[in-house]
Amino acid sequence: MAAVRCCCTAPCDAAAHLTRLVPESLPEIEIANLVWRPAGAAAPTLDLRGYSLHIRGGETLLISGASGAGKSTLAAACAGLLGTLVPGELQGTLRVGGVDLVAAAVAREPGPPATLLEQIGVILAGPAPRHALPRLEDDVALALESRGVPAALIHTKVRAAISAAGLPERAGESDVDRLSGGERALAAAATALVTDPALLIADEPLAGLDESRAAARATQIATLQATRVLVSHELEPFSFANHAIHLGNGRVVPRPAAVRAGALSEPSAPVGSGSTNTDVVLQLFAASSADRPNVPPVSITMHAGELTLLRGETGSGKSTLLALAAGLIPLDGGERHVGRQVVRYVPQDSGLLLGARSLAQMLAPGDVARAEAIARELGVVDLMSRPASRCSDGERRRLALVLTASQSPTALLVDEPTLGLDDASAARVMTLLVSQARAGCSLLVATHDERAARAVPQDLLRTVHHPTGTTGAVASGEPSVIGRGVQLASELLSPAPVKRLIGVSNPLTRFGLALFWFALSVISPATAVAQGAIALPALIVAWSSGVQFLATLRLALALAPAIAGMVIANLIGGASPEAAFGAGLRLVAFAAGSLVLLRPFEPLRLADGALQHLRAPFAPTLTLLASAATLPTLMREARERRAIRRLSHRGSDPLLLADLFDAAIRAVPRLAIALEVRGVRLPSRARPASASRPSTFGRADLLIVLLSAGGLLVSVARAVIERLTLAV
Repeated sequence: MAAVRCCCTAPCDAAAHLTRLVPESLPEIEIANLVWRPAGAAAPTLDLRGYSLHIRGGETLLISGASGAGKSTLAAACAGLLGTLVPGELQGTLRVGGVDLVAAAVAREPGPPATLLEQIGVILAGPAPRHALPRLEDDVALALESRGVPAALIHTKVRAAISAAGLPERAGESDVDRLSGGERALAAAATALVTDPALLIADEPLAGLDESRAAARATQIATLQATRVLVSHELEPFSFANHAIHLGNGRVVPRPAAVRAGALSEPSAPVGSGSTNTDVVLQLFAASSADRPNVPPVSITMHAGELTLLRGETGSGKSTLLALAAGLIPLDGGERHVGRQVVRYVPQDSGLLLGARSLAQMLAPGDVARAEAIARELGVVDLMSRPASRCSDGERRRLALVLTASQSPTALLVDEPTLGLDDASAARVMTLLVSQARAGCSLLVATHDERAARAVPQDLLRTVHHPTGTTGAVASGEPSVIGRGVQLASELLSPAPVKRLIGVSNPLTRFGLALFWFALSVISPATAVAQGAIALPALIVAWSSGVQFLATLRLALALAPAIAGMVIANLIGGASPEAAFGAGLRLVAFAAGSLVLLRPFEPLRLADGALQHLRAPFAPTLTLLASAATLPTLMREARERRAIRRLSHRGSDPLLLADLFDAAIRAVPRLAIALEVRGVRLPSRARPASASRPSTFGRADLLIVLLSAGGLLVSVARAVIERLTLAV
């Protein structure tokens, strides 16, 4: 029998040994003549014919290359995602941990083979959300539940993983969506490493991190007892790698000489002499927003012909400052002065700006020639007609810069422009930004990249260090009233943690009784007494279990037009005032039931309860609930995308709705991959999933049941009285 090692982090006892044991012999990787052609592509995007590599257990493979060279594709192949979750044709030889991944792709398996999933931890690249569940603590715990780790160990391991990733312990209670881009990278590492994987696949694991956290992450990976496949443009932190390959256009190529950022010649776009213009272009005075309650008031002044680098620790609020300067989020304090300037903004997730269309489709006729010149200098001129959704993150980042720079902005705000780029691409990007400053544009650039500071001439450079310790998304506060409908929906599905007077009820109880309330409001008479008997208990339960009164009031205001319309329609139709008013209250009863169902909406706890009490299958149940939980993310993205596009598009954007629809469609495979790498298909009847918080029936559940019974009795009594009255 093969030797085994325990993956417990706490002292082992009899119960601890129930957790999964992983093989002491670490997985090996064999690659030979590997070729990948995505579905619908005319040619392979990864072609390693004539190349072979054998990685022994515990060794490290470091993959480097230019943006769009196929680095992430090779990493995804090693994770078993190509040909299974990602449609396409995989040929050649690829064995990971003894699992034939080419055979799995040919057989069109629904995901990576379970034998591989048992051993793997995956850190995916890119600023877009990569989580499976909204709450960080639940997202990290999911990988442990899927592997049957006992509940007694899950909490300890989750807290340890979050802390080891560099996040404060209280971050576990927050939503991943509320974290900054760098903090989401830290969260992704916590999720991947919580299971002590025997095989780690990490795509740009240092991207978006400040210097200290990047060093800590590199040390954590170096000391990990695992086989490692790493994708990185930073080679020095991973000098311990046993094998290194450099890709170019999907093939293995020699690594070029290092390129110093700013060493390339400036692009042919119009540039002037070094500007000494001190004209103020944009100002923020003590600006703050209730949408970002943990970022303190900020002030900054941007001058023409000046390039300001915004530095600061991961999560300090740099992206928030950019959003405030761009006018993308409402001010609840302070002032913003911009005048008649042409302000353009490149977000960290450049897909929010570009959408699914090609750059050529988004350019105004007068900007085409200028865009082609800039794209040629950035090395993406051949990508201008390709849909942005089919480009790599680095390629999209450069295309977004082409779009905004070609519109002759007087103020350009850029979030992490060199994130994940190789040295040559980063040098081209910084050369473009410097040329924009020399032409008189004012630039504010948020970055962790030391290459950016080295690339900017001192006569143009100004460095601002953003205050630290503000970690924008860890604590939660009451959002701005300006949030309107989208933010209200997000708040309903992803509430802030609050003190509950009666404790937290079992989500399965809330779910079942909310459905009961819905049904009861439909079958009960449309009278004020009957519908009020349903709505009032639901509201009492909601308020006592943590729903804030102001949130309820805002929901009522949002529903007021619909309620008024229902009442007026019934009155016009000849209904009595009591019946018309009762019809309006039926909507209130529906809304009250939803408060009980959705506050708080906890997919993992609901799945645990369904698994424990209803014997529901783990994977389908969790997939359904996780899909419902993505609605706040999609709504937030839609709002952010709309604001960014309005800023960068002249006039209306008739295809925005199509891009929003495309983003929703593309969220499906993104969620599928996130669930898959967390192992949701691993549990079976022979080895069921564990529950991080076992489902119990407490006093909160008893109160819900009693109030529901009271509402039912009042409704039935009302119906009986009406029947007796009619009979008499």
